Amino acid sequence: MKLAHCCWPVLASMLPLLSVHAADTKSNSQANNKTMPSYSMMLIGGGASVCASAQKSECDAAATFSNNAKTAALFSVQTKYIDNIIADSFWPEDRKIVAAQLGAMLKHLQNKLADSAVTERELSRLWRSSEVEHNGSWVSGRDLYGNLTEAERNFVFDQLEVEVAQTGLKNDRKKEQVLPLNSKDPFSLALYQQFVGLASEVSGKRAPRILVVTASGRDPFAAVDYYVDLFEKLGAQASWLPVNAAYQAAQRDSAGREAGCQNYLQHLVKEQGSYQRGRVYPDLLTQQKTFCALGSEQALNEIRRADAIFINGGDQSLTYKAFKEPDGSDSKELAQIRSMLSKGELVLAGTSAGTAVMSGGSYLGADTVMISNGQSPQALYQGAFAAKAPQQGCEKANNCGTGMDESSLTYQAEGGLGLFPWGVLDTHFSERGRQGRLLTLVAQSKNTFGFGVDEATALLVGFDKKNPDLIRFAVSGAEGVYVAQRVAETSVEPSKLLAMQSHYFTNGDSFSLQQGQLFASFADWKYAPSTASRPLLTSGSLFNGDNFRQLANLLCNNQSRTADGSFSVAGKDFKVQLRRDSQSAARSGQYNVGAINKNYCSYRNVQVSVVGS
Repeated sequence: MKLAHCCWPVLASMLPLLSVHAADTKSNSQANNKTMPSYSMMLIGGGASVCASAQKSECDAAATFSNNAKTAALFSVQTKYIDNIIADSFWPEDRKIVAAQLGAMLKHLQNKLADSAVTERELSRLWRSSEVEHNGSWVSGRDLYGNLTEAERNFVFDQLEVEVAQTGLKNDRKKEQVLPLNSKDPFSLALYQQFVGLASEVSGKRAPRILVVTASGRDPFAAVDYYVDLFEKLGAQASWLPVNAAYQAAQRDSAGREAGCQNYLQHLVKEQGSYQRGRVYPDLLTQQKTFCALGSEQALNEIRRADAIFINGGDQSLTYKAFKEPDGSDSKELAQIRSMLSKGELVLAGTSAGTAVMSGGSYLGADTVMISNGQSPQALYQGAFAAKAPQQGCEKANNCGTGMDESSLTYQAEGGLGLFPWGVLDTHFSERGRQGRLLTLVAQSKNTFGFGVDEATALLVGFDKKNPDLIRFAVSGAEGVYVAQRVAETSVEPSKLLAMQSHYFTNGDSFSLQQGQLFASFADWKYAPSTASRPLLTSGSLFNGDNFRQLANLLCNNQSRTADGSFSVAGKDFKVQLRRDSQSAARSGQYNVGAINKNYCSYRNVQVSVVGS
């Protein structure tokens, strides 16, 4: 099955997809579709950053924050915190020695800091540069820090984190502030503006109501201020929807909902591995408990009033637990979202894990799985595991799982939320060289398509009530969307580990799916590359950083038929080849965003094959 190049038009308001305003998108939506938003889903690949008080590097020189803006999390090494850390049942018997060494190190740091509050970076630097005596032996801070697993390190820093209070005011914490219009990155800003514009297509004349879901975060309170302030500054009525894994566990507490909600922090520890959040965010904890005690009906009422929902990044398995029942059925909240999405009453967006969790359901007779972990070299060497994602540090603890290591490709066979059934979703894609893991998972799971979304880039998804089999897609943002396509009639030679079709669509491109056929239209400002040279294209360490994208871009921009790459894993060498044939096509062009002149090259029907040495 080849991808066809058709004349399906891109909506005028969505090309070039970088300067959409609420009024414009509303009028275009009414002209093109009276019942559905022009796009009902906006799936961002992560990495979309705007100017905020805690990330001033993203701000221009004109950005000025108030004195009460939170600039960083703060940590204080106090005796009572140290006692909590070393006495906690968190430490298994075989890690008690590490806990004792940690206690000695923290007491040393306490003497150094004299109870002053410092940033995580400052505390980590001091810790790693210190050395302390314990039971007659010297313990290196760098070795001790590196010997902790990710879960252990999270536990320690959570126990030491304190509220960042406003100067001279008690019980009034500083909040992170956002100045989106002072952002250095115009692509990220445009994505968030576009999301608000899509929400405005649902809301009409009034400001859109946007709910922020922070369920993907291990700490569900950490990103609340950022996203609520961001969308309010962009003209929306934004509020937090405190639905997360701990909330759902509290609702199901054997002692009843009231007791479960009062014990919310205990559920937060058990379900999300997050500690002492009441000390850091006392106001948000109060809001969470009040919301929890009102039950699912309160959540449903807020969802019904919403025009759009945005899900943050972090860990997609946590978002899954926030919206799915233990038996895998939809929670009441997810059922409401699913219903409104299908009727055009809601726009749904996610970033990073908030995008990956949308996978699920079935398409073309195959169940759509949800990716959860892995790097490309290990994926192509080991294959994919239908298992829980291994934790960082599992190799030290020898508990990664049979045949797996920290970089193994894992997936959830039952999928995620099931709101995107057309293929596997992956994020931070080209920047982290994830082509190999997506190709492997699509091939092994028998899904037909996989979609890899680059950073500061969105895959837009549009529905048509009159033709529900037609699903429209468009690409918006800084980079592109990689589409892996498993072609049934393609025979794989015995020497090849994998052979599949691939496509790469960039800003302004659009495509559609109908009954398994993929039709594409490149942006009308892109033209066939005119470079006549045929250089020898090769790349080693193909999946390091964005090496794969760079190699593919070189092939896209010249007349070469093939481009070759290689990678090594577990002492074995592998070769990757990108090959064009008569069905392949490429288009390139330049686009200006503010002071940035961006070059794009899109392609379709490029075969990718992997051969072992």
